[in-house]
Amino acid sequence: MLVPSGIEGFLHELKRQGVRVAGLELSEEEQSFPMTFLEERVYASVEAESWKPLEVTTGGTKINFAAFLDGVQRTMMLPYRIPLPNGAQVPLHVAHIAAGVFLRDESGCLYIDPDLITARLLLLGPFHGIQEAGGLSVSSADLIWDTSDQTFDFPSEPNEWVVCDTTFHGTEEDRGMRLTGALLGEELFKEGLVRARAQGRVATLRQRLEFAVLAKFRQRYADAFILVDGPLFFLDKWRRKAAKILGSYLGQPSENCFEDVLLKNAVGLIKTHRLRPRHPEQILKIGPGQRSPVVRITEEVDIKGRRGELDEEGGYGGAHLTWYTRLYFSEGDIVLTHGLYGLVRLDVHRTTLGIERADTLNPESFRVYKDKVDEITQAVWRERWPVVRRGGESGFGTQIYPVEQLEKVLKAGLYPRRLLAYLCNLTESRVESDYY
Repeated sequence: MLVPSGIEGFLHELKRQGVRVAGLELSEEEQSFPMTFLEERVYASVEAESWKPLEVTTGGTKINFAAFLDGVQRTMMLPYRIPLPNGAQVPLHVAHIAAGVFLRDESGCLYIDPDLITARLLLLGPFHGIQEAGGLSVSSADLIWDTSDQTFDFPSEPNEWVVCDTTFHGTEEDRGMRLTGALLGEELFKEGLVRARAQGRVATLRQRLEFAVLAKFRQRYADAFILVDGPLFFLDKWRRKAAKILGSYLGQPSENCFEDVLLKNAVGLIKTHRLRPRHPEQILKIGPGQRSPVVRITEEVDIKGRRGELDEEGGYGGAHLTWYTRLYFSEGDIVLTHGLYGLVRLDVHRTTLGIERADTLNPESFRVYKDKVDEITQAVWRERWPVVRRGGESGFGTQIYPVEQLEKVLKAGLYPRRLLAYLCNLTESRVESDYY
């Protein structure tokens, strides 16, 4: 696989001028950070005034998932840092991201369509800040930057390279005008912030890659239900570019209805919990056969891959509806002992329920949508692992069998750390020994 000449030249200079760092045994994803349950966002209850758990009933049209979508990433810090005249030694990252779909045939078997799996390679660093401080620069006409419209598209070639400048928040073309939080000057000493910004950018581009796969899936299966690992994190500010690039997959929908077509009948499954309910004690009481009331949200906080601050922020164009349920239950008869075990949150776009305007919903008008919410909930329950306890796996309580299998397939295609370093032409015998 060829590395673009602009990246290859930069990495050659990095190896010649950079400061080598040893002992980077773990990728960013392998490092452990505690799960939080602390952050709030503005949202409105649409189904009930009370937050007490509701019984899930059968009465609507049965829903079965025809496909499952996931994205994975492997991010490593390069073993060389860029030294600056002010004394800072700035870390850089390289990441491999992949996204794909598992399909289910009429007999219930899962299979892969190679056309619905793709990947990108990312080179990440605060390059503008580094150059302004007198360090190395990255420049070449053949490079794709994270501000490019191409980051919304299905890659034109396997493992397409993208250069990500994390000096500023976000990926808009005018991001250089927003200096708040920019990694400039003395801010380049803050290694934790540099790493957090890189992680956020990787998560953003992986999310876009997932939506490119989803758009290609929708081209073939317009109305099929698909279960997505993670929230349906599609920002309103992405609409214009995404519609321009991916509109052909969806029958050239207008910019205004692009999101409606892309996200209809997609169900997001959130397994971490940074969105704190207004009454968490009621959510934790969810027992067998129950779910929480549905609430409307206009922005998301539970972004997979996020570490620290969120790099790409903004609201949703169309309202999302979300509710909690539990996939599994811990041993014991007292519901409160379950805590967060098995607790998941489901996220759907308003079009999945056939809702045109979510801002007018109230408990009385929402009654007509309860059956479909319950059928979606039961469809998710049916995707659980069989009742087999696997000791030592703390994440088992929120595992969906097809999604877990898809994740294994995608991770098997990610480059190992040694190969990522080799691609960057940064391996030496003494460096390779640090990886294993």
